[in-house]
Amino acid sequence: MTPPAAPGGAAHALAQQLGLPEQQVAQRLAAEGGLSKTARAFRDSQGDRAAGVWLDVMDGEVHANVLDDEGERAARAAGIIPQRAAYTTAELREVHERLNAAAEKKLTPGDSSWSLDNRTDRVVLDVPAGTDAEAMLRTAGITDADRAKVSVTTHQGTAYARTGLVGGDGLRDENNTGTCSAGIMIKQAGVTYLVTAGHCWPEQSNPAIRRDDSSQDSARNTRIGHIADRQFPASDYALIAMDNPRGWTPGGSAVKTSSGYNVYNDYIRSADNQIVDGGTICASGVASGWRCGTFVDGISTYTTTIGNETYTSTRQVKVAGMQSDYGDSGGAALYGTSAVGTVTGGSTPGSAPRPYTYIQPLSTVARDLGAISTVDWHQ
Repeated sequence: MTPPAAPGGAAHALAQQLGLPEQQVAQRLAAEGGLSKTARAFRDSQGDRAAGVWLDVMDGEVHANVLDDEGERAARAAGIIPQRAAYTTAELREVHERLNAAAEKKLTPGDSSWSLDNRTDRVVLDVPAGTDAEAMLRTAGITDADRAKVSVTTHQGTAYARTGLVGGDGLRDENNTGTCSAGIMIKQAGVTYLVTAGHCWPEQSNPAIRRDDSSQDSARNTRIGHIADRQFPASDYALIAMDNPRGWTPGGSAVKTSSGYNVYNDYIRSADNQIVDGGTICASGVASGWRCGTFVDGISTYTTTIGNETYTSTRQVKVAGMQSDYGDSGGAALYGTSAVGTVTGGSTPGSAPRPYTYIQPLSTVARDLGAISTVDWHQ
């Protein structure tokens, strides 16, 4: 898949974030599709010896892990910069799945996460400071032989923001007990839904959802619809069945920015296959504004503690270098002009050396509902 050119608001935000001229950033983003195609082709050519590829979009480079001289020669022939690695992607995924199994049994601490990191050729396990990570790994069945496949990092305090307002427009339920934001608009079986974060809304309830700023649709209604479905914690999304999808401006395929509105015209079916490590993902939110980061992987897992209960979310898209804050749940995340999904959490300011954000992929919604399409509210 070749991602369309990034929206102007995203290119502007990324230029400010990197301290580079906006025109230069826009040109590099426009060339990202070609880099991604090269990276995916090499990864696929390696078969069961694939050990990870990634992009450096701003430098116009593709990198790949290789296991031996043969892999190194193949990478250079493809115009790719090789890096020697010890483990294949399949070997690291097996370790990742063991950690997932431990989380299902409540054997992992809250506010911990794990993901694949191609650049270091490791599974990165991030835990709260003071956690006995070695004991946790043993409990998860990580043997001494596999311990070298895991890199452990720590953070201070609470790592994941799970509540708040994001996206262009804020949402609030009728009881004023939850606040979140507009995410991605979809249509399924003739019904138009707004996808947002599931953890924002009361369990076993189908509240009416309204704009939080008293904005009205063309018929002067503040009510957008009601929660028709809520999935949490394994997945983290909610579907708002729209009362009058054609009555709102801007359209449902728009993401609000300081410079106007950006649109998406499709969605990512498989982040693992369609987005290469280092690919640029941007999101828009009330708390943090437009911000961008780089794709790490599409099978990340993280846990969070709400009250006295620990919850685990799996198969999340992890984006590095993108700050999240309280208020950044439910907002739309884009890859070029394709929707990736909605923000569910991430590192809070000061909790991690490098910020990161987690995205609930829209592909999970499609898996659960059947065929979906992204739509414009003006249809």
